[in-house]
Amino acid sequence: MAALPTDRTLIPTADAAKILGVTMGRVRQLVLLGPKKGGLRAWHAAPTALVLDADEVRAFAERRAKTGRPRGGFQAN
Repeated sequence: MAALPTDRTLIPTADAAKILGVTMGRVRQLVLLGPKKGGLRAWHAAPTALVLDADEVRAFAERRAKTGRPRGGFQAN
């Protein structure tokens, strides 16, 4: 397992999900995409635990807020 970066503020998947307003599963999907394909970068803190850079997650959330469908889903007339 590679060493964790020491020059970053690392947060767990649950905190990243709260910042982004998505589920932890969606955060894991974004990590699988990787930054080159519009996703996120993460490191393994343990075999089953991912950590993400807090600043990268916040920047991703800001970019995401400007694109995509508006929140709220289907609403009856």
